[in-house]
This record gives sequence, structure tokens and C-alpha cells, in this order.
Amino acid sequence: MELKPTKIRPISRRNHLFFSLLGFTAVFVGLILQEYSLKLPGLILLVAGLATLMLGFFKWREPEFSFELNEQHFIWHLKQGSLEIAWDNIIDLRPLAVNKGQGKTELYYLGLKLWNLTPIIENVPLRMAKSLYHEYRSLLHVALLEAQFRGDDVNQLQEDADHWIDQQGLKVTDLKGVFAARLHQLKLFLGADLYLPVTSLDRNQGDFIELFLSFKQQYELNK
Repeated sequence: MELKPTKIRPISRRNHLFFSLLGFTAVFVGLILQEYSLKLPGLILLVAGLATLMLGFFKWREPEFSFELNEQHFIWHLKQGSLEIAWDNIIDLRPLAVNKGQGKTELYYLGLKLWNLTPIIENVPLRMAKSLYHEYRSLLHVALLEAQFRGDDVNQLQEDADHWIDQQGLKVTDLKGVFAARLHQLKLFLGADLYLPVTSLDRNQGDFIELFLSFKQQYELNK
């Protein structure tokens, strides 16, 4: 059966209206309490309401769609830009887990494995690369703990590289080189090339992975 192009609406964006209304209500009630000389409760509600309004505003500013899947590409949308990834450059998508204590702990990311990182680095918008570089700082800490658990050398995780060498030996510098070097660091210990946050999905991760792999399989059958 031919799959129709599919757009994923992130769960994290759905609540923007709820947070906005909740924040507005809290601010309104806080102002009323201030009028009735209930200064402290009013101030607390005002601060909480403004914070909630800001949260709703930032959620509203996020892209309506986080991912698109079509016959040729998997497309990742952020407010800083979009990145198209060809199906023939994708190896796999799977949940990520790290060692913790006596068992494994799942991360709130799906790991995307690629054949070649170079097309990603060439095409990623600079603002998107910068955003992901900072977002992945938390994953760098996870990778450090994983390396320590396995008894591996952690020196290369503790330094920010200023360039990256691609598969053809080409040296990439500036922001894209720094971003690529960060991805290389993470892959050594977490095993993926890109990390998709679970909060960007509109369904449970198992169903999304099944849909994702169905599109990949359809592409391979139609080649």
C-alpha cells in the first residue's frame, strides 16, 4: 500500500493555548487580589501567571509541524530552519538507552543513524546547527557518564573541537565544523548521528518508528 505524505504535529506545541489561558487567568486573579490588599498571594499569582504566559507564547512560536515524511525525504523542522534527509542516507531509527546502575535507562530522544554525515552538515541551516549544538549539551553529559560506566577514555568528550574531518578527508571549520564535531563525540558513546526529541512526536515512539521505517521501506522498494 502506497503511503501518503505525513506531517507530525509535536505534542509539546498542543498545549500552548491551555498555558496561555491559564497564565492570563492567573494574572487577572492576581490583579484582583492586589486590589483587595492580598498583596503576597496576588504577587505570587502574578509572577506564576506571567511565567505561564511566556511558556504558552514560546510554545506557540514553535513550528506547527516537527517532522514530515514523504517518498524522497524525511524532513525535520525547527523554528531555526528545516533539514531534509534522503531516505537512502538513513540506516535506522531506534530508541536510545544508557547504562545506569544495574539496568538501562531510556533517553527522551530517538537516535537516527546515517550512512554519511556530510550531506547533513552541508545542508543544515546555521541557526539550526547552533540550536542543536546547545540542546545536545545535555546529551554530552549523558555520553560522559556512559563512557565512565564502560571504562572508556573520556578525554575527547571533555574538549570542544573546533573542526571536523568528513569521510573524504575534507576539513570543516566554523559553526558547522563545531556542530559536526559534537555529533561525532556523541556517536562514539551513544551510537547515533542525530537525536530527535520524543516531545516532537504526536504519538508514542514505537508507532512513530514503525511509520518511519515503513516510509524507508517504501522508498527502497520503489528505487
